[in-house]
Amino acid sequence: MNEVTTPYPPLLTKHHMAELLGRTIRTIYRLESQGRLPESVNIGTQRVWGRDEIMHWIESGCPGRRQWERLHPKYRKSKGGR
Repeated sequence: MNEVTTPYPPLLTKHHMAELLGRTIRTIYRLESQGRLPESVNIGTQRVWGRDEIMHWIESGCPGRRQWERLHPKYRKSKGGR
């Protein structure tokens, strides 16, 4: 992982995620669709991730989404209305 020289904003876009993880944006989309990233949320038309969750996820060894949500239920997103 690259050393972070400037702090990231509280909400990370796909561009931030690609930079932080050293991957392409296309790879970020693929990892998300495969359930290998924590779940993102929609803010308007933008998909974003919480910076604190992503930093904790990285420190935890980047587990898959299901394992991450089992280990850290506070980060589980509400499925609302179901």
